[in-house]
Amino acid sequence: MKILLINPPVFNDVGRCKSDSPPLALLYLAGYLEKHGYSDVRVLDADQAELTWQALGDLLVEENPDIVGIGGSSYLLPALVKTADVARRHLANCLIVTGGFGPTKEPEKVLKAGNRAVNFVVMGEGEMTLLEIVRRRESQVKDFNDMAGLAFLDGDDNLVLTKPREYIMDLDSVPWPAFHLLSPGFSKYPGAPMNKEMWKPRATIVAARGCPHRCTFCSMGSKLYRQRSPKDIVEEMEFYKNKFGVKSVQIYDDEFIGMSPKQNEWIKEICNEMIKRDLRLPWLVQGRCSQFVDLETLKKMKEAGCIWIWWGVESGSQKVLDNIHKDIKIEDVCRAFALAKEADIKSLMFLMVGLPSQTPADVKMSIDLIKKVKPDNVGIHITTPFPGSELRRYLQANNLLDVTLDNLADYYKLDTDRHIHHHTFEMTTAEIVQYFKLLVFSYKHSPWYFIKFGFKSLSTVDGWKELSKRIKIMINYFSGWLKMNFS
Repeated sequence: MKILLINPPVFNDVGRCKSDSPPLALLYLAGYLEKHGYSDVRVLDADQAELTWQALGDLLVEENPDIVGIGGSSYLLPALVKTADVARRHLANCLIVTGGFGPTKEPEKVLKAGNRAVNFVVMGEGEMTLLEIVRRRESQVKDFNDMAGLAFLDGDDNLVLTKPREYIMDLDSVPWPAFHLLSPGFSKYPGAPMNKEMWKPRATIVAARGCPHRCTFCSMGSKLYRQRSPKDIVEEMEFYKNKFGVKSVQIYDDEFIGMSPKQNEWIKEICNEMIKRDLRLPWLVQGRCSQFVDLETLKKMKEAGCIWIWWGVESGSQKVLDNIHKDIKIEDVCRAFALAKEADIKSLMFLMVGLPSQTPADVKMSIDLIKKVKPDNVGIHITTPFPGSELRRYLQANNLLDVTLDNLADYYKLDTDRHIHHHTFEMTTAEIVQYFKLLVFSYKHSPWYFIKFGFKSLSTVDGWKELSKRIKIMINYFSGWLKMNFS
């Protein structure tokens, strides 16, 4: 039984590779299949390999797999569907399976898209479901109605959703991502941006699965939070250091810190294990600004090598935070950043513009919060209503969506920083874009920026050619900067 798992070559459509990090979900699936006796498994990151559609088709013919699995987020759906279509045209008898956040949220759309090339959508956590599919295919079983965790079309083209698959509770029983089965190699990936201290090559680790919180903009997976054992986590880090020469680690958990006192104890166990092994790897995590963040835990993280925490703050307005069910307080945000600074860990603040109930005055509060806590970096995004999120349902119910995603190509606009999909009762689409730019501008630029911009405009040939345009840009941004910073 030959199995090929593919990360779609989205670069063909958007002009550049989007695979900053290895496709962990596919690598976990490959490792799980290998553990259960299926050795002829390969993971192909067609995006990182920059395979054209023709090259992908030729490779599929050469490999001739019995099963093709394709994974991806909502953003990747157009490339995912096209990958399935290419596979079906070249391998008429192959079983084609898809999974990931995108297909899980919209299985019927994936199954009916293109030329209906996809046989099954794996819903949610995929290891056990894919293993059962492989076993049934091997045994030539054709009836999948009694199998949990699947979506498919029946003979009348109607969507069938089987009963949900149970979660894997013992995460230590899941093998580590099978990097030895990955093509191209581990060293090709640039990793997360914005952090110069995160040296390459950089490993990505999942220490826990699931997030129990209820943010309205989130469309991620399981709400059931489960942790791996500290020893298993650190052994994986050590393996990557010894095997691949890894020089830094990014832990991909939604909320590595800030959920509970019990989580803090787990974090300290991980840190103690790292210290005991003298790993000396800089590492990065994401965190939640809650009352559970404490200095003792942060200092232990620093001692074990943690250098960055990315905090999901979203807004400087308590009204907006309450409206999106963030369940944190502004005072806890200030406290978390202050404690991280005291522990000598750098902090990045994520903020969003375009959230329901958010006004220009609320955006100004985000600017004020930046000035108050002085984060080491800020990530600013346009609110994006992903399929499956409460936010998207709210916008749709109130006729506030401007992009419906009826066209598959529209999914490439789910990029969080270039495209706007909606308006709100408080701001028009144009105003959301305007205040997003002003928030970015107010963080990145001081009055000196305008002086340098003006000098460059007057001292270069190109500057003189577009002088009137540059003057207008400078006036618009400077007036906006003044308004956002001093109103």
